[in-house]
Amino acid sequence: MYVQQLYDSSIIANNIKTQAKAKGITIKELLTKCQLGINTVSKLALGTDIYSKNLAKIADCLDCSVDYLLGRTNSPKPYPSHKQAVSRSASGVKMTILPFYRTPSSAGSGSILFDDVPIEYINVPKNAETEKADFVVEVRGDSMEPQFYNGDHVLVAADRIIQAGEIGVFVLDGDSFIKKMGEGRLISLNPAYAPIELHEYDSIQCAGKVIGTINLQ
Repeated sequence: MYVQQLYDSSIIANNIKTQAKAKGITIKELLTKCQLGINTVSKLALGTDIYSKNLAKIADCLDCSVDYLLGRTNSPKPYPSHKQAVSRSASGVKMTILPFYRTPSSAGSGSILFDDVPIEYINVPKNAETEKADFVVEVRGDSMEPQFYNGDHVLVAADRIIQAGEIGVFVLDGDSFIKKMGEGRLISLNPAYAPIELHEYDSIQCAGKVIGTINLQ
């Protein structure tokens, strides 16, 4: 069951307190375990935002979903790990669950990764590639043609280290890109796009390595 008011920091703070009480842990113990400031929840209650990675730490510690803390669902039950959740389709094909971010990554000018992007959980056929994948993203743009096209869905393994020549999902100064890793640059496969040069002052990290595509239709 979904509630109407979303992303209200005071609601997030209240849900954290409620779940902490249910788990028998004090807010001080929770924040210490998550290595967060002792006033984090108090600031939330007053309207301060929280980084998504810190909210995820709290959700993991409280054994609940981030959606519950955000007020997107009334159930604190966490989503199942796709590595463990296996079912069968009507035709008998083994299925597994993967998180799906519909439009988080750009094969063009860049887009925000994960922040403000609703997450879905989808059933996909269980095979060697989907077993290695940690999430699915949808491609936006044409800079990675002819290998990846606008609207393609790619399987991503959450590897933080990627080798030159491999294709990954990169977060550069807050924007995300699907690109090939080069020497000091991110490279497009479409020759119409110039490489993105990387500098010492850039903030860049790899969100994962692209390991294949999947048809969700």
